[in-house]
Amino acid sequence: MDKSSQIALLDNPTALQRYLERGQPPDSAPRLDRQAWCERVADEDAAQVFSAAEAIGLPLARLDGIEVDQAVLNLIPAERARQLSALPLLQHAKGLLVAVDNLSDASALAALDFLSQWPVSLVIATSSDIRNAIARLYDNAEDAEIARQLGLGGGKKIEDNPREYERLAQEKPTVKLIHGVMEQALYRRASDIHFRPNSKHLDLLYRIDDELVLVRSFLRELAPALVSRIKVLGKMNLAEHRQAQDGRTRLRTDEGKEIDLRISVMPTVHGESVVIRLLDTEQSLKTIDQIGLSPLDRDHMTDLLNRSHGLFLATGPTGCGKSTTLYAMLLELRKQNINILTIEDPVEYQIDDVQQMQVNRAAGFTFARALRNFLRHDPDAIMVGEIRDGETANVAVESSLTGHLVLSTLHTNTAATAVTRLLDLGVEPFLLRASLAAVMAQRLVRLNCAYCSQVEQIEPLIRKTLGVAEHETFYRGSGCSRCNGLGVFGRAAVYELLFISEPLRKRICHGAEADQIHQQAVAEGMVPITERAIEMARAGTISLTEAFRVRAV
Repeated sequence: MDKSSQIALLDNPTALQRYLERGQPPDSAPRLDRQAWCERVADEDAAQVFSAAEAIGLPLARLDGIEVDQAVLNLIPAERARQLSALPLLQHAKGLLVAVDNLSDASALAALDFLSQWPVSLVIATSSDIRNAIARLYDNAEDAEIARQLGLGGGKKIEDNPREYERLAQEKPTVKLIHGVMEQALYRRASDIHFRPNSKHLDLLYRIDDELVLVRSFLRELAPALVSRIKVLGKMNLAEHRQAQDGRTRLRTDEGKEIDLRISVMPTVHGESVVIRLLDTEQSLKTIDQIGLSPLDRDHMTDLLNRSHGLFLATGPTGCGKSTTLYAMLLELRKQNINILTIEDPVEYQIDDVQQMQVNRAAGFTFARALRNFLRHDPDAIMVGEIRDGETANVAVESSLTGHLVLSTLHTNTAATAVTRLLDLGVEPFLLRASLAAVMAQRLVRLNCAYCSQVEQIEPLIRKTLGVAEHETFYRGSGCSRCNGLGVFGRAAVYELLFISEPLRKRICHGAEADQIHQQAVAEGMVPITERAIEMARAGTISLTEAFRVRAV
């Protein structure tokens, strides 16, 4: 075959059946050349798979949505299917049709013949396509077998006592399932794992690049075992099913990495819902140079971190990267020979040479109480996890006025509204004028997948709201196997950094509104969040729709 050769694509049950019966693809099957195949699939091994199919004269296959009879699946056990990266598709008098990704492994091909006891015909698919189909098609049968092993099959009610839940949590199938869920979540770059109960299943979802992705659905009967295992890991009360519980543990992966897990269990009408936050300190902790500051703002930040006093605030909604920014600043401050104290709720990442403490409300150790105690502990820099009330706000301001650099977070949408928020919390204008050094408002934007980015179709309202001309072209990901079909891969911060100049201090002291503070900051050179997001969209880094989503309102 020459470079311009085209290969048949079998992407539906009828085409696969006719190929198995006749030994050749039907005339109706589309023919793709290498470029068309790679653009359509965008899997990492797409080109390699095409070359294999081209060399031996086999058709290509896509397995999305393909259903396989259970009797056919039983011919190759799930574990062997995963090991061989092979999926049985159809059975016929002439043999068994199997999708594989590697024709060079003769022992694997021989194993297929031996396992199935049928003559095997082959089609070629990508590794990720086969892996995803195996997970989707084998799960239900495996779940039923595991439920039987645990004594949970047939709708049987489990005995409601801690010993029974303890037994379920310690059974090998339960331990293996939960460990596999954790490992797969890390492999797919998930930040959170959700176990969501409904009337029929226990759904497993991963939050990947801020999108919830349905991974699979467990049989409802397995819910008590899976939730109990998670409770054991988080050192929670196994007998409690009516109240919310929080826990924390550490997972050692197969590669030897240690991952912190924060666990939340909540009762719902369909059973207990679980969310697990994955905290990978090796990947999540960033330096100041890695959080995406412009060269000018990086210089401003260096100036701030070398001051002996002042208040810095990172603001934005929950999950926008505020903690990442503060930890990056702590890593920078740690280079100095100073005493750094933090009060957090909870401590997310442990940093050497930083004295970190955790809020304990039951013992009366709150943010405000800790701050007051800190002042007797000879601090140079203080980090407060969050300013939630007037007491904490006032103590933070007082601390910054007595020769300490104070870092904290606040829930406001823009940098300017952080000023008015502190005033609303009861901070006196003349104290805020003297203490506030800078405010960084930020969001996390989802980056376009580089492998499936295409011209974006944009709603007129979005162009009008953002002030973007009709002739401007923007891009967004269409979704492929590399980005889990989301069209986005990775996230980055978009921000506005407000440094308090003397004109701004005067406005604060005179009780200026947020709009006036914002206008003055822009006049002095601050680039607003919305403008930065639009520039990222013009560069093709994010979609214009994403810029619209994170705009400051």
